[in-house]
Amino acid sequence: SSSEPIVTDLRSAGYSLIPAPQEVNLEGSDVVLDRTWGIVSDREEGHIVLRRLEEGAQELHGLEFAGTGSGRITLLVRNGTVPGIENPACSRQAYRISISPDEVEIVGNDEPGLLYGVQSFLQLLRREGHQWYLPTGEIRDWPTLELRFVHWDTKHHQDRVNTLKRFIDWASFFKANAIGFEIDDKYEYPSNPIIGAPGAFTREELGDLVRYALARHIQLVPQIQSPAHMAYVLKHKEMAHLRADGCNYQICMCDEEAIALIQEMYQDLIDATPGVEYFHVSTDEVYYAGICSNCQEQRPYNDENRSLTWLEYVIRMHSWLAERGRKMLCWVEYPLSEKHLDRLPRGLVNGVIGPRNSDQWIQGLKAQGVHSLVYSSQQGGEHLFPNYFSSDYLYRGKPIQSRLDDPAVKVAAMLEKGGDVIGTYAAAWGDTGLHNELFWLGWATVTQYGWTPSFPRVEQNVADFMDVFYGPSNQDLAEVYKVLMEWGRFYESSLDRVPARRLKPRYGSWAGKGRDIDRVDLTMQTPALPFSVDEVLISSTRFSNRYATVLELALPTRKNLNWAIRTLQGKMNRSTRNRYNLEVMLSVAYFEKHFVDMVLGLEQVEQTLQEASTALAQERNQNTLSLLVRAHDEVNAILTDRDKMWAGLKTTWEKSHFPKGRSVDGRQFVHVLDDVKDHRADRRPGLDYLLEPLENIGLETWNQQLAEFIVAFAASRGWEAPEL
Repeated sequence: SSSEPIVTDLRSAGYSLIPAPQEVNLEGSDVVLDRTWGIVSDREEGHIVLRRLEEGAQELHGLEFAGTGSGRITLLVRNGTVPGIENPACSRQAYRISISPDEVEIVGNDEPGLLYGVQSFLQLLRREGHQWYLPTGEIRDWPTLELRFVHWDTKHHQDRVNTLKRFIDWASFFKANAIGFEIDDKYEYPSNPIIGAPGAFTREELGDLVRYALARHIQLVPQIQSPAHMAYVLKHKEMAHLRADGCNYQICMCDEEAIALIQEMYQDLIDATPGVEYFHVSTDEVYYAGICSNCQEQRPYNDENRSLTWLEYVIRMHSWLAERGRKMLCWVEYPLSEKHLDRLPRGLVNGVIGPRNSDQWIQGLKAQGVHSLVYSSQQGGEHLFPNYFSSDYLYRGKPIQSRLDDPAVKVAAMLEKGGDVIGTYAAAWGDTGLHNELFWLGWATVTQYGWTPSFPRVEQNVADFMDVFYGPSNQDLAEVYKVLMEWGRFYESSLDRVPARRLKPRYGSWAGKGRDIDRVDLTMQTPALPFSVDEVLISSTRFSNRYATVLELALPTRKNLNWAIRTLQGKMNRSTRNRYNLEVMLSVAYFEKHFVDMVLGLEQVEQTLQEASTALAQERNQNTLSLLVRAHDEVNAILTDRDKMWAGLKTTWEKSHFPKGRSVDGRQFVHVLDDVKDHRADRRPGLDYLLEPLENIGLETWNQQLAEFIVAFAASRGWEAPEL
């Protein structure tokens, strides 16, 4: 409306809180806290809210409560403190903060609400010198939607346990209360240990993570790719007989042994996650439901029967999980037909709904008693960095559309459409192998709009995130994000897309078996190697001609990246929060800068070779030879810079990841390409999938060939051969 404020009252008063609270009544003044304040609570010593308050105040603000003065922070649970919330699951998460000159009272309707009240207190606290400030007044707050999922996709990497605990802490800080842990082969599967990758999490390790999360009112929900996306299982020769039509992407859905295997995997994870209410069976992208001969013996393979095969799988697994006390989540989508919606099991939770679904689909799910999560993907196929902000820079031929705008409108739109929506799902896919640290802005933003769907504006949400995640005075990081995003797109769009002839063709695509079977390599053409004929040294401008547009953008790109690197390096000494996150962004910035420097360096190599041709034509023999050697040295410098960049990136990423594709206790990682999906992060067993496009260029071979030419060229003229 015309009276809609530009910012919330809290931000107008100089305070950041994400998610934005439902009701705020400020009195226009500030309360001053100091170290003499104390904590009053009937919670037992060591209770999570007491630990969080004390440790959070120290970690985030350098504040320790001595309890020697009159000021106090009171923590209480009092049912009905925030009344009138119809959904009991949302009511349990409600809290009230009352702030007066000598007391801050934090009261939760129940334990989750009390923890969320403490998290809000910690976000609001503002330090100036040796004093800390809060706004006087009252906040009454509760979530609009009961579930707020963030998505950990670990199919192509494995985080260290302390990394995941830190992620749980920050998810709780942003009031997420569920994690979709797409674990795939990163669990040991006692019933079928061959599936677990070397060093996969044990039952004890996963159980420890589950308990850690539940203590913070977060459900760590197992998410198991099945019956498609199962190359992590079907790549093993022992499982090959269960493949659908011989394809390792999907298991045969009509084979009882295959169903029994999946249920054994589910049971292993149920056993490892006691206290968790949900189980996510995936059903993601089941392109070929019923294609195998077992299924076709029962009924023809067509659209109708694909839908029925998928539906029967969901009904069967829903019943099986219900017997074990778990509510089932899945992706309710293709190949399910709209006319089969009325056969879905009641109580199923659909993880993917949005305004693009038809009204008939939305109402059909609701009529069948299927709850839904509003799905918002904060990463898709982007390389290096997500598309968080809108930009005129082209991505796949179109200007970049902000991924943050998606949840900012989608949740409210779905509620307006009357969908049976109980939560949000902040997806962050690992297909191209981005570092999970880069997903926090997306995770926090989707969670924000699951809490208060209609406000604040997305720009304020970004500003609140920067204040809360990095600490005050870090708004310039939003521009750093945009630089890394745009020059990630520069990297992608500068590379040529060519058929990957060295890799096996794909079985098919979403469009069907045998469709789109080529895999695509990313590469660039090198400058042309020089050659000699009729006493003339011939070189060309092939590189600068072919990549003229790329080269035109390269200089401003390098300028922007240098600014981003200086900014990030400067913040490493000043930032008090999430310094490792800055380090990961630095590693990405250096990767992008290496690429830009490489492109400009190859242009210089080409110019040097042109100068050598000119020198020979002018009979400046020594200059000719020295210029050829210089071109060789220039390529060596590019390769040396790549090695330096790569060593830094690998060291940085492995602070939070285990080495990718590692061997443990004599067990070797089994790497077999997926027959359908061509995920960049799965191109190689190790982290060096990131290097693949650079290595495809073949600079090492090119420079060796140049060296051989220089030696032969010098010998043919009786010149002393240089050492190369």
